[in-house]
Amino acid sequence: MPGSVIIAAISSDIGVRLAQLYRAQGHEVIGTYRSSDNLAELTADAGIHLVHCDLADAASVRGAAAEIAALGKPWARLISAAGQLAPIGGFFGRDFDDWAASLSLNSVAQMRLLHALYPHRDQSSPAKVAFLVGGGINGPFRNYSAYCLGKVMLVKLCELLDDEYPDVHAIAVGTGWVNTKIHRQTVEAGDDAGINLRRTMEFLDSGQQGTTIEDIFGCIEWAFKAGRAATSGRNFSVVHDGWRGGGEALVARLTADPNIYKLRRHGN
Repeated sequence: MPGSVIIAAISSDIGVRLAQLYRAQGHEVIGTYRSSDNLAELTADAGIHLVHCDLADAASVRGAAAEIAALGKPWARLISAAGQLAPIGGFFGRDFDDWAASLSLNSVAQMRLLHALYPHRDQSSPAKVAFLVGGGINGPFRNYSAYCLGKVMLVKLCELLDDEYPDVHAIAVGTGWVNTKIHRQTVEAGDDAGINLRRTMEFLDSGQQGTTIEDIFGCIEWAFKAGRAATSGRNFSVVHDGWRGGGEALVARLTADPNIYKLRRHGN
């Protein structure tokens, strides 16, 4: 039986579908959630264990980790689908406490969860960890500084973990545009979102799915199966990287160059 999979923010649109895809492969799934609004279709599956966890609350994270440990199902994969766009707008125009809380949710809170869960991993092979990241990795993401900085921190954490812990296989995965409820935050921000408001409205009005969650799942699993030496500590794009069909050419590039697909000034 494959090892269990923990999905942080399982109640997100991406989290719900990832849970179903991992269940289809025979994994037991443990999902953390803050709100139960999106969980109706998961509760009937006895192979999905739901654990309340408010990532913004350190005590809640510790309690969730203890509850997960008590299940007696060491985890082989941890996928974090947590993220928050708000507060949206120029840095100096935001309430700093709100901004700092968003930065923490997009980075430190997810790190806290991983830190708490690390002792409860399946130790028979490297623990596989994937953080879902987003806009701003390659340039400024105007009016979304807390979200952008938080996701950049996760990218660097993957490299740090890869360097420090040979028993961890950590990756960051950029999903591209996915039609999920997170975009409501941009719509609610209105003009504070700047040009991204128009782009978001056009995307939502088009009715397109954007990146499929099946492709997100496929990219994550490709990176894990490609092996720690090739992919750990790296940042991948579901949309733009050549992982499909086995990705042999990409694996060869990654194996040959330890600097690519990471945050680097090297080579500039």
